[in-house]
Formats: sequence, C-alpha cells, structure tokens
Amino acid sequence: MAKVSKVAERVTVGIVLVVLVVLFWFSDERRLAIFVALALFVPYLALVAPFKCGGYTRQRKACRLIGCGLLIGCRHHRFDRMGRIFGHDRDKAAAQYQYPDQPVNAAPSGGIPTKPAGEPTRLRGVDMVSLAVSLSSMIAGWLALWIGPS
Repeated sequence: MAKVSKVAERVTVGIVLVVLVVLFWFSDERRLAIFVALALFVPYLALVAPFKCGGYTRQRKACRLIGCGLLIGCRHHRFDRMGRIFGHDRDKAAAQYQYPDQPVNAAPSGGIPTKPAGEPTRLRGVDMVSLAVSLSSMIAGWLALWIGPS
C-alpha cells in the first residue's frame, strides 16, 4: 500500500471541499454550498492548507518549508504568526537581544547565532486580518446554514 504524504492529504481535503461547494451550488442546495465555502473552506485555508511557511530564519530570509495554513506555519515556526497577533513577537524579541561581549569558549559551530532573527516576513496587520476573516467566515457559514437563503 502506497504511503501518502501529509501535504497530499491536505491538498486532497481542499479539492474535496471545492468539489462539494460546486456540487451543492448546482444541485440547488445553495445553503449547504455557502456553509461549506464559508464555514469549512476559509478556515481550511487559514489552518490546514499547505502553504510556504514564510517565517523569519537566522539567515534573514523567509522559511521555505511547507506549513499548515496561512496562520500556523512549519514545524520550526509553529504558531509564530498567532503569537504575533496576540502580542508575543518572537522575531522582534530576538532582534532586540544583545549578545555578550565576553569571549565564548566554544567551537565556531557551537550553535550560537551570529545575527539576530530580525523582522517578520509579513506585517502583523495581514495576520490579524487573516484571523478575523477566518473567524467571521466561519460564523457567517453557520448562520447561512441556519437562516440563509433556501
């Protein structure tokens, strides 16, 4: 039996959600189509869909690993964006860190970074808007299911 990667599984979930929206829309189940699009697909994009992480690395570049959704990130930058939304910016704290002037008795590859992490790759406002759109879309989808067009 072939082993399917996690990225392929997450892409398949997205394709299934899009197919459900199209099928419900054209089968005159508009209420279900709106529900799937707003309450399931938009949060899927924010929390599950495979995107490049974009977190800030020690080399002052954007992380190229595949992360979970627009708001989560890869295994190294997990919840960095969520932390930045709620006020704990790890990149900014690392940029303000002052390295000691004392000599270090370790090998050059001792794991001590020579440069601070620096600035995030996306603005905090973009992350806040992504979270707000995802939450309001989920609420609107549930409302469309209960009181929306028939």
